[in-house]
Amino acid sequence: MQSVLKSLRTILSDLKLAIAGTIVMSPILADAVDALFNAKVPEPWTKVMPVSMPVEVLIGVWFANMTTRAEQLTNWLKSGRPMCFWLTGFFNPSGFLTASRQEVCRAHSKDGWALDDCVNTFEVLKQDKDDVRSGPSEGIYIYGLSLDGARWDRQRNALTDSEPKVRFSPLPVLHISATGERRKGGKDILYVCPIYTCPPRCAHGTQLKNFISTAELRSEDHANKWILRAVALFTTTD
Repeated sequence: MQSVLKSLRTILSDLKLAIAGTIVMSPILADAVDALFNAKVPEPWTKVMPVSMPVEVLIGVWFANMTTRAEQLTNWLKSGRPMCFWLTGFFNPSGFLTASRQEVCRAHSKDGWALDDCVNTFEVLKQDKDDVRSGPSEGIYIYGLSLDGARWDRQRNALTDSEPKVRFSPLPVLHISATGERRKGGKDILYVCPIYTCPPRCAHGTQLKNFISTAELRSEDHANKWILRAVALFTTTD
């Protein structure tokens, strides 16, 4: 994040001086001016905070994402651990989820839990982020995820069909924790839902750079229904 802020300040500061005629307008600054004029993200900024979308992202979307990331990290630093985490705000969301599983495993080290045997557990809450009053005793709360190809029915606490002509549907707060016990077959049907950073699931050919992890979501229908519909979760739909 510091690298992103440093690049932003450097380019903008140099642009002010170049426009005022104090320093020479270099090719990098000239390209930055052209990009900003066309509401695009200058190349020096995309190098430190890559754009996951294969198309050019507008500067407004990129800047809003950057400031929200900085706000989450700053609040975490000054006010302590957040009750809910915005998964989109991490440069390495997969690593963050792995770190959460490690945290739960360490808390149960006296019980003989081994990290290789720990598996994630998932529970979709009925609350939205603003309704959460305290964090979980173990694990993390995640907000800001959106379902593609389905929606979450809070009354039935399960996946259901999307509303007509509505592609994306917000998911309530997701509680991700871990367990060191072997899972037993239950009555609940669980759909292993992939989580991606953005709608283009496979960026740059066959490299799954946008894939983060998977989450098990409860369903009253057979999991094959959601597999055939390619239902997935996204951290951003912009």
